[in-house]
Amino acid sequence: AWLVLLRPLAAARPAIAQDYIREELRIPRPAAGPRGLEALLIRPAGDGPHPLALISHGAPRDGAARQAMSTNGLYRQGIEFARRGFAALLVMRRGYGTSGGEYAENSGPCANRDYLRTARTSAADLRAAVQAMQGRSDVTTNGFIAVGVSAGGIASVALSADPPPGLAAAINFAGGRGSRAADDVCDEDSLVRTFAALGRTSRVPTLWVYAQNDRFFGPALARRMQSAFTGAGGRAEFIDAAAFGDDGHSLFPRGIAIWTSM
Repeated sequence: AWLVLLRPLAAARPAIAQDYIREELRIPRPAAGPRGLEALLIRPAGDGPHPLALISHGAPRDGAARQAMSTNGLYRQGIEFARRGFAALLVMRRGYGTSGGEYAENSGPCANRDYLRTARTSAADLRAAVQAMQGRSDVTTNGFIAVGVSAGGIASVALSADPPPGLAAAINFAGGRGSRAADDVCDEDSLVRTFAALGRTSRVPTLWVYAQNDRFFGPALARRMQSAFTGAGGRAEFIDAAAFGDDGHSLFPRGIAIWTSM
């Protein structure tokens, strides 16, 4: 269970009061230019310091929808982590929302994808967000967690493969890349090889959550990715979640009551 994975984080405890501080931020990132990265920090009221939960979004199939995205899309998820004593940082990577810089996550033609380069590029934006939290009195990156959904899931796993100091665990909700239609993923073999490459250096505990009716990354592909990752040395506990709605890929954004009870 994901709560079991977080037990080593002794500082993470349920907030006594249901009061939270909401702070809009711009994360410095040279590649993002003067605007930096759009971010939202949600933490329990009180001095802290509160352990960081870095939460990463997915990528829409339609690229035209990227700029309409915002941190508000993960607000409810951020509250769930703040309820448990975390300082939840929601970050928009380059090319999404109002973050500056050029979109940098193109993996190439469908038949020949370079998902490893893309995953590392995404992780570099996440690393900048972690660095921005260092030195704050209300947040600690000692024993922090990375949580991501879909493209943010593979980005969080990539972060674990070259972890910033303090990363204690990563949670991968339906992570992957290259879904262009229901049950249609570009260059699945490259995606599997990417997780194998990440597993060669990742030693941080990770939790993988995939619903049985995920129409982006189905059960067979999810298991191939996990097997490649653990076969190369990575540490991954897999939760085969029950079917959710019409497409289990929406479990993280829409099934909060389910995954918080796992």
